[in-house]
Amino acid sequence: MVTGFVLPIRSLARGGSRLLGALALLLVVAVFAPITQSASAKAPPLATTVLDAQALAAPDDAAQVAVIPRGAEVELTGEAAPGFLGVYYDGQVVWVPAQYLSLGVRPGIDTGVTVAETPLLDAPMRDASELEIILEGEAVILTGASVDGYDAASHDGAGGWIDERDLSR
Repeated sequence: MVTGFVLPIRSLARGGSRLLGALALLLVVAVFAPITQSASAKAPPLATTVLDAQALAAPDDAAQVAVIPRGAEVELTGEAAPGFLGVYYDGQVVWVPAQYLSLGVRPGIDTGVTVAETPLLDAPMRDASELEIILEGEAVILTGASVDGYDAASHDGAGGWIDERDLSR
């Protein structure tokens, strides 16, 4: 197929290099466009249960609708309530206590969920200034840095430090 294009392109090149350049650009775009689209696609956010987890119909004293076994991988819905995360399980949306889920490491990004109301501090120490209070069940982005039991984190665009005991990964 490529050899079929060589002769016409060579004859076009004699008459106008602009046309040749346009054809070459079109060919490059046609070949690489599908690759760049699939490379930028995002996988759904996943979590793994660290223990058998009660799945509730709603986060507020709702009835148990299932038990998700330890080690099960579930897709997050993106919804959160204090202490709970919404997940898809067995064809339905259910709520699971955040401390029973591990968000694990994703390429380039590690995340965690607060298991208690916790301060975002300006330094990795107990008496540091509070930048904000992060509610229980909120997701944070972790940079991977850790100092004396505090993890470097970002929440709603603010960066700081969180006591690692207040996080579920």
